[in-house]
Amino acid sequence: MNKLGEKLSKEQRAEYWRRGNIAPWYLRPSQLDVYELLHREKRPFVECSRRFGKTTGILVFVFEKLIANPGWVWRWCEPQKDQARKIVMPIIDSLQMHAPEDMMARYLTTDSVYKFPNGSNFYLLGVNEDKGESARGPAANGITLDEYGFWREAGRISRSILYPQLQNQAGQYFIKASTPPEDLGHTYYKEKETAKRKKRYILKTIFDNEALTKDELDEIIEETGGVDTPDFKREYLCEEVGDPELRVIPEWSAENVVSNDYPRPDFFTPYIGGDSGADDNTALLFGYFDFLKNEVVVEYELVLSGHTTKNIVRLGKRIERTIWGQVPTRRRVYDAQKQIVYDIIADHKWSVTPPQKENKTAAIHALRSEIGARRFKIKERCTQTIRQMRVGQWKNEKKLDFERPEDESLGHLDAIAAAIYLNRAIDRKLNPIPINHGLSKFTHHLPALSGAKEDDVLRRAFKPRRLR
Repeated sequence: MNKLGEKLSKEQRAEYWRRGNIAPWYLRPSQLDVYELLHREKRPFVECSRRFGKTTGILVFVFEKLIANPGWVWRWCEPQKDQARKIVMPIIDSLQMHAPEDMMARYLTTDSVYKFPNGSNFYLLGVNEDKGESARGPAANGITLDEYGFWREAGRISRSILYPQLQNQAGQYFIKASTPPEDLGHTYYKEKETAKRKKRYILKTIFDNEALTKDELDEIIEETGGVDTPDFKREYLCEEVGDPELRVIPEWSAENVVSNDYPRPDFFTPYIGGDSGADDNTALLFGYFDFLKNEVVVEYELVLSGHTTKNIVRLGKRIERTIWGQVPTRRRVYDAQKQIVYDIIADHKWSVTPPQKENKTAAIHALRSEIGARRFKIKERCTQTIRQMRVGQWKNEKKLDFERPEDESLGHLDAIAAAIYLNRAIDRKLNPIPINHGLSKFTHHLPALSGAKEDDVLRRAFKPRRLR
């Protein structure tokens, strides 16, 4: 409760509650910022640090709506049902201490629901235990997707199970709120960027919580190991920080991204690296080697799912002709079953070879080395490859297999695999610049003749021709 609420009498607070007017006297100023966003946007994205109080800010908004709209249904979804009870219920108890007795919502354990006297219902749900099946239900007027960054199959549950419940209903509030997850491939990050672009996003860090004393803040910093630790940056500053020990390409940086008009040299050697996927994506990377700069530049990507080999080859050929014209591709490496490779060569007339796959660790280290030295660059149009480089993680500390990101559009990090094959296929000793490049046909060189005097050589070279 804020300072205004402390000045109000119990009767005054109860009267404000009856009117569905709680936020002005209950929320802190920084929480009111979140509350105001919820009023402006029906699809808000709230990113808050631990210990900020986002749950309280959102709950006040939800309770006001349920009080003001008899018969409304609201579903509050957490990763785990026990989590919902342990986090949300104590906050509701504190909140309802100021409610008139005849307007308090009563909790029914059997249905995990708070029932309001006016017929409104507030359900507490967990989605991770049963992949969201328990969150299925009839129509709802509002849904809160709390700790969204820690949902498994978040995209599928939100799109296929929860969002349809709002259709043709009053309200249609769909609130996503969370602290950033460690999994940088979680759909959370993609949806956050969309919310930012559409101006329905708000960020609150630990330093925005004006209720914390300096001693409390210092204790939090000490508990996490300091302000520079990945845990503090992610949990309390809401920065996009994964586990550095699990990153596939920890050397990746924004410096590896170049503009789409990044100049290509007059002479270059084209290469294509590909990774075929059946259940996953198929990724083809079109890059060239710049001999003078000693760098690889990926100019174009083709990342597909559910396409036939015929269509993949057709699109690959088209891209190849479009970006490189008559310059022949030096090598196309494509990781696929041997029969598919043979069919591509024989039936589709596209020369490809399987990539060199022995010593996978060395191949990955080679790519990491080139990326770390900024000698492996990717044009900004290759958004899928760039994102995979930025967020790709190993499944575990053994580093034997890539982690499948929660965001299904990232596949099995197929573009990273294609980049590994592409980098390994390049012949860095091959000089594409012609030997006589830069020499004029109007100049020539006279080699020395063994045993001949210089004046004799010149005399023979410029001996006048006889006229007939």
